[in-house]
This record gives sequence, structure tokens and C-alpha cells, in this order.
Amino acid sequence: MNHFLKLCTSKVLFLFLFLFLNLNTEAQNKYAAYTDKITQFSKPCRILYHNVDKQGNGSIEFTNQKNQVLRCRFFNHKPQVLHGGIVYQLFYYEKNLLQRIDSYDISGKPAGERESENEAVTIFIIEKPDLYHKKKQIIDQAEGNIDMKDDSAEKIIRVQFLGSDNLPIKEEKPFYISSKTYWNYNDRMYWP
Repeated sequence: MNHFLKLCTSKVLFLFLFLFLNLNTEAQNKYAAYTDKITQFSKPCRILYHNVDKQGNGSIEFTNQKNQVLRCRFFNHKPQVLHGGIVYQLFYYEKNLLQRIDSYDISGKPAGERESENEAVTIFIIEKPDLYHKKKQIIDQAEGNIDMKDDSAEKIIRVQFLGSDNLPIKEEKPFYISSKTYWNYNDRMYWP
């Protein structure tokens, strides 16, 4: 009887694994055409995160071997146009740290924030890596659920912007963000 129970348990586990992989493959095939619009996103890719419901509402993230993450939201089975005409965001990582975010419109062309300076690319430069890693450990231990003093005046993380023409946007002085804000961007917590 014990052998029979083990056999049944292994069959049930196999069935669940098969169903999970099958659903993930269906989602991969269904949404793969959207990754093709962003030529800067390297293929092959796989789904990293998927929460699009039966009504076609939710978000999806793809990743690849180059540590890029491409994401978009859906509404009624169609890519949702967000603030500034942005539909897709492409995140570039190196050693698990966010390097830049590129924004694209529905056709896959660079999309800038029309309401401000047309920022289509955000580049993150960690000028004080040792100090950031100390602060990151504190944020990681709290799993991001921590209110921290704005440390942007410490000039730890500088941000540069490029327009939809891929040219730098002129700035009067360097722009810095807080360690917590960068951590949130790194974890893809913000949407346009």
C-alpha cells in the first residue's frame, strides 16, 4: 500500500509540473510577438513574471541571457498605453544592479515623457558603490518595507537622461536619487 501511495504522489506531482510548464509555454507563445517589437531586447527569452488574467488584464515580464527585462501591461488583451505614451520598458542589469531603463511606444519606437523633457532613457550611475551596498543591505533586510531618510544629497546614485532621439538631455547640475528610490527602480516597483 505504501508503494502505491508513493507512486500516486509522484504521478500527481508530475501532472502538476506538466500543467505548469504547459501554461507557461502557452503564455510564452501568446505574448512572444510583443517582444519582437523591441529590437534592443535580445532573443531567446523566457517569461519571468506573468499575471495576465482571463479578461486580458495584468502585466508580463520577459528576461533573457543578457540580464535584460522587458515588461508591459495589458488591458483587454492589448498592450496598455501608459503615461507619456509608454507601453514597454526595457531594464538592463549588470551584476543584479540596474544600469538603465529604456521606454518604448506601442510600435517599439523610443518613447519619452512628453510632459517633461522627453526622457526616453534613464541611466543609473552608482558613484559610491560601497555606501550604496551598505544601504542596500538595510533595505534588503526589511524586504523594501522601510522608510529611509532621503540620502540623495550624499550623491550616491546619479541619474542621466536621454531623449527619444538617444541624445543626452541637458542638465544644469547633476541629478541624484535616494538609495531607496534606486532600490525600488531596481526591483521594478514603479510604472510610468
